[in-house]
Amino acid sequence: MKQIKAVAVAVAAFAALAVGAAPAGAADLGGGSGVGTCSSKVWGGKYLCGGAYGDGTATYYFRDGRQEVFIIGTDHAVWTRWTTDKAGHKSGWVSMGGILAGPVGILATDMGFGNFEIGAMGTDGHTWSRVRDTNGNWSAWAAV
Repeated sequence: MKQIKAVAVAVAAFAALAVGAAPAGAADLGGGSGVGTCSSKVWGGKYLCGGAYGDGTATYYFRDGRQEVFIIGTDHAVWTRWTTDKAGHKSGWVSMGGILAGPVGILATDMGFGNFEIGAMGTDGHTWSRVRDTNGNWSAWAAV
């Protein structure tokens, strides 16, 4: 129960931080929502940002120096890409599925051993999450 409350508090805090203007250079999708598309010079790809999507990215930092970035793609699914070594070589983009209506974020972490949880707001208004274990396997999407 404490873990569920902690996740709920983290989601509420994350949602409060996510509201903001689109970053400079974002392409506006119109409709007055402030949602647009952004692209990353470091990671590549196009993703939703601004309005309900905040800056559009979330990054997990592994203890060995590798990183994994998460975005909401223009198809509204979560996409991820990671560095494969300390030199910064990158994997290709991989879809994690879902149909999300808000920013993706890191909800829980173990301080770097590689098991952590990501979450994002679904079109149903609920927060949905996936958990990565230390072997790199991901759970299915589940409502928080």
